[in-house]
Amino acid sequence: MEYKYQLNKIKELDIGSGQSYRGDCVFCLNRNTLSVRNENGKTTWNCFHANCDAKGSMNTGVTVDDLQNFLHSKISKPSMSDMPFTVPKEFVTVYGNNKAREYISKYQLENTEARLMYDVKQNRIVFLIEEEGTVVGAIGRGLADDITPKWYKYGTSSLPFMVGTNKYVGVLVEDCVSACKVALANLTGIAIMGTRLPDEYVIPIADKVDRCFVCLDKDATEKSFKIRDTLSYHIPTYVEMIDKDLKNYTIEELKKWGEEICTKIGS
Repeated sequence: MEYKYQLNKIKELDIGSGQSYRGDCVFCLNRNTLSVRNENGKTTWNCFHANCDAKGSMNTGVTVDDLQNFLHSKISKPSMSDMPFTVPKEFVTVYGNNKAREYISKYQLENTEARLMYDVKQNRIVFLIEEEGTVVGAIGRGLADDITPKWYKYGTSSLPFMVGTNKYVGVLVEDCVSACKVALANLTGIAIMGTRLPDEYVIPIADKVDRCFVCLDKDATEKSFKIRDTLSYHIPTYVEMIDKDLKNYTIEELKKWGEEICTKIGS
């Protein structure tokens, strides 16, 4: 499909600066497969239908409003370098604590790609949140039944806990353990720590993976579809129902499940 033809059709949509469009494709006419974004002086578009090759970008220029919004965000929202996360001295190796080792063994996390530590002060196994190799936060899971809250967030990072190097397929789950198990299936695990998708997680997820499966517990089915609708404005997103919690899958079950997920993409 000629770029000039695509360009003219996208211009007809008249997507304003800072706006986005997700709806029927103006090229192949399939329902809800075209995504268009106008951000930072650049408009990008992509149709997710397998038989449509509509995809491209164009520079639209940066308006005065864009500059004002950018400067305001720089002033009002400190960057990671302005608020660095310092790993607490209470964080030590997980292998120095029996409970932490038992937890890792219980969920077969010995070969996880995630960086794990143990918080001796709060008695938690800790999952480090990283951005380009830098630790920007952490999430801890209490190792005793009387520890509240069960999950605790360290720092103010606006990034979700993500583990895995598969940039093509991500799986959104409720907790860090499940995310680690997803990575063991050779996919990228994304933990939102609950059943609600924080707004600040959307762009980091879209930047990390090309497509995403929402895989929450069955009792959160309605919320799963709401999350799908939100992410679908940015990347192809699907809801995947599971019979049991992913954290309880064996490594063999995970690998088989991961293969089935990838098969669904091509079908």
